[in-house]
Amino acid sequence: MRLDEVACHSGGALNWRNPLSLLLAFMLLLAVSSLRAEPVDLGQGWDWQYRWGDSPFTAGVPRWTVEPEAGVGWRSIDFPSNPPGRDGAENVWYRTTLPEGEWRDPVLYIYSVDLIVQAYVDGKMIYQYGRFDQQGRGEFAGWPWHMITLPADSAGKPIYFRVFSNYLDIGLWGEVKVMERTELLRYIIDNSVEGMLVAGFSLLIALLALVFALLNSGRRIFIAVALYSLATAGLALEKTPAHLLLLYKPLLWNYISAISYYLTPMAMALLLEQWFESPVRRLYNLVWKFHLLFAVLAVTLSLIGVMALAHLYPIFDSLFAITLVLLFVPTLKLLHHADGEQKAIVAAYGLLGALLLIDMAVAYGVLPWGRVPVSWGSLVFSLCVVVIALRFYVRAQRELTALNSSLEQQVRERTEALEKLSYEDPLTGLKNRRYFDDVLPREVALARRQQRPLSLLMCDIDNFKQFNDRYGHTAGDEALRLVARKMLETFRQSDIACRYGGEEFVIVMPDASSEDALMRAEALRRAVSAEGIVLDGENLDGVTLSAGIASWPESVADAERLLASADRALYQAKRGGRDRVESVPLAG
Repeated sequence: MRLDEVACHSGGALNWRNPLSLLLAFMLLLAVSSLRAEPVDLGQGWDWQYRWGDSPFTAGVPRWTVEPEAGVGWRSIDFPSNPPGRDGAENVWYRTTLPEGEWRDPVLYIYSVDLIVQAYVDGKMIYQYGRFDQQGRGEFAGWPWHMITLPADSAGKPIYFRVFSNYLDIGLWGEVKVMERTELLRYIIDNSVEGMLVAGFSLLIALLALVFALLNSGRRIFIAVALYSLATAGLALEKTPAHLLLLYKPLLWNYISAISYYLTPMAMALLLEQWFESPVRRLYNLVWKFHLLFAVLAVTLSLIGVMALAHLYPIFDSLFAITLVLLFVPTLKLLHHADGEQKAIVAAYGLLGALLLIDMAVAYGVLPWGRVPVSWGSLVFSLCVVVIALRFYVRAQRELTALNSSLEQQVRERTEALEKLSYEDPLTGLKNRRYFDDVLPREVALARRQQRPLSLLMCDIDNFKQFNDRYGHTAGDEALRLVARKMLETFRQSDIACRYGGEEFVIVMPDASSEDALMRAEALRRAVSAEGIVLDGENLDGVTLSAGIASWPESVADAERLLASADRALYQAKRGGRDRVESVPLAG
């Protein structure tokens, strides 16, 4: 019985295309009875016989299944798979005797068949998977497991299997058991739990990796993780027999399995490419591109009917085995230079590669049949890669944060430097005219709001042009620096000294009355005239300073009027003989 007939067996009340109904039927079947005969293994050592060729039919009954020809041409075999002397034959029959037993609802379970099969008891066909044409041939229809409903009176009777295969193998494969239907369903579910867990966890990893790929710049490694995890999930899900209980589309599941399988070496090479440098990195790059091309061509050729999916597996398995070695051996040479993370990747890859090779050996009969935990090896490799990728991501984020912090600090320093350059006179180190133009209106407004005095001093080096002409511009620069230095020594830290232009200077004096400003201006004038100028060891004539002062509230608190008043006071000092300070009240 095919899986899509299970629901019908329960009376036809359930729709097998509805997964919930199907699962409900299985749950009811599991609860039917605890009284059941023990399963009987018809595998290695059971009495099997084979016969090459295809039986002639009479009235739809294969003559090889009925007397008197039933005993002619049959030969013993340990297990009904790949008999000797094939010589290109594509049809073979197998037979055995069903065991005796007190079964309530017996079924025959077969893990897989290469490629299509019919089963007969008493000359009647009780099961068919795939379509046989008039020549006894057919097309590949997938590799599902088979549940064959046995007639109630079949115990102790011979059962015949008609098999066609143009594939490498021909016959039954894996487990062959007679058991209760409920026991088989329980067996199927029990053998699917681990695979479902691996598939679900791998899908979760793939989803998280895709999210990380979208959110950060190091997306290549997370795309590789997502691709590998999706391939692992596809393989794990297809290898869990319960997937056919949810959707009975064997060929579709085989395509999912094939695509996942074909993309596995590509994803492995992509992952390894992220962790190892040249020259092996170039090898990994070539490998994943080659396998991507193979996967696209293989699936395309199969879909358009040029080559059956089953025939592509031996080609791919050969390439995959070579790839596993090709990727692993060069990597081993790098181990003595590898860090802990790279060694962990190599160890996980070595485990997975070994399991894959063992699985291939089982598939081709080199090793006896058994379930190889490839999905667990894939999950270990995925987890190893994910943990290392996340550590890499955390490190990268920390480095990025540190880099951003460093860049922000550099930007702040550059901004401060630019602001300093834009507001500072490079020769004297005082604030410049631009800064003065910004600060004076602000200080005037602040003084008016707080009702505190504000004074403005404007000064000029006397006869500076003649000094420059006599001693040169270098001496003139030294004179400017002298005045600036004395200003900083004489005035308060709260006072704002600026070079107004040329040999002119201004000082904004918050909270300073006219008398305070006059006192400090006189101190500055005396300090400048008392200081000689020395250039290249030569004593030069000193310079003198004239200054004008304007103050508020003695004047109208307007920036332009205050500056103009200070300028008039300076003009008066110049006309009065220079080397002096004048303070002129502003006209209100």
